[in-house]
Amino acid sequence: MKILTIHDIRKEYFDLDLGAFRLTFDDGLFSQYYYFQFFRNHPERLTYFIATDLIKPGAVRPAFNGQYLPYLKSKKYMYHTFTEGRFDHFMNIEELQALSRHENVDIGVHSHFHDVILTRTLPHKKKAISPWKRERIEADKEIALKEVSIRSKLAFKGLEVSEGKLIPRSQSAWEDFIKCDTEHSLKWFERYLKIQPKVYAFPFNEYSDTYVRILKSFGFEQFYAARPRNEKEITGRIDIDSLLHT
Repeated sequence: MKILTIHDIRKEYFDLDLGAFRLTFDDGLFSQYYYFQFFRNHPERLTYFIATDLIKPGAVRPAFNGQYLPYLKSKKYMYHTFTEGRFDHFMNIEELQALSRHENVDIGVHSHFHDVILTRTLPHKKKAISPWKRERIEADKEIALKEVSIRSKLAFKGLEVSEGKLIPRSQSAWEDFIKCDTEHSLKWFERYLKIQPKVYAFPFNEYSDTYVRILKSFGFEQFYAARPRNEKEITGRIDIDSLLHT
């Protein structure tokens, strides 16, 4: 059975025949809570992967009442969050707690900080840099960004900017960051959901052997990414937007 990745939910998804797919949801977005009634009777279990630092306190907001929410792509809502300091596009703690109590819902980890770093490892297809990533890095204007890419801070050892120069991050600093991020997530899950998650979806669908090895040491057993290199260890997913014809 194919597995879909869903981020912010748009009205067009409800016209799709989703019964033949397993559904996973990334980032912990409010629309995933708002539209839950459309998915609650899905024949397969629903898995929500949460970037825990993006889930803040707040009162429970109304669920779907006939009005459809404006749809935002990830580069838009991440810009609101990392550049403007807004978290309203995500579920808050009480909403996630309510969602987690449903019998057919599983909650997994999608990192804590969901952060990025510069690296000389270029993607197979170079894309325009999202404004939120560019501002997050705050790279010196003298650095030629065409020679580097902005990728997952967890999956790549990467480069740090110091006085206009690119300095390789040490192996120990990289591994310490992975451990720190994972510890923050697990403490968050224990505090607010009282569970020890075993499933993990990689931010930006990027991973490495070092990253996976450290996650396994924390007890994670199942991992998700798009187009994994090793399908015995990593479960593949496809983006729901690939099913749309428009």
